[in-house]
Amino acid sequence: MTTLATLAASTAGLPCRTTDPELWFSRTSADRTRAVALCRECPIQTACAQYALDNRDVRGVWGGTTLAERRSFHDGRPWRFDDEGRLRLECGSEDAYRAHFGYREQPCADCVAAHEAHVEADRRARLAVEHEAGGSSVGFWLHRRLSEPPCAGCRAQQAERWRAAARRREAARGRRQPRRAGGTSGAAEALPGAPAATQPFALAG
Repeated sequence: MTTLATLAASTAGLPCRTTDPELWFSRTSADRTRAVALCRECPIQTACAQYALDNRDVRGVWGGTTLAERRSFHDGRPWRFDDEGRLRLECGSEDAYRAHFGYREQPCADCVAAHEAHVEADRRARLAVEHEAGGSSVGFWLHRRLSEPPCAGCRAQQAERWRAAARRREAARGRRQPRRAGGTSGAAEALPGAPAATQPFALAG
């Protein structure tokens, strides 16, 4: 297996060898930006970045990646450099699908397919839980989301839910006070025995 040290020793014109190496370990953002730009012209950039990702104690800029960028990739997930030289997740996973939106771009076809598979797997896992309880209204709609006919248990539970809703609507209609002819309710009519007119007060003479 070819090591990074072997590659570096056998490759001429490495930016980190022809430029002040302290630039790659500087604490200033301007120096880091400069080091990253130089790394993108390096023929062993990918191998250098992989070395830094495999060794968490590495500091500074390696293969055009900073320590802050590498922290999210130490879990071993596959990665790539995009067209702008940015460290990204390899496409074809749910995490990569979400990352597209973070970069304000539309997900690629591989990531869309991975997302759809992820969503279906999640729905089927939730549906299995509902089936363990004998079916449910939630399970009925999960079947629908999966574009498949609901099972008997979920269909029965949803039918009962619809019947219960119909009973509640019917009961609510029965509680409403019926309106009298003429469009007024009994509460709006004059009370029996009310004076027909207001009597004037006598003025003191």
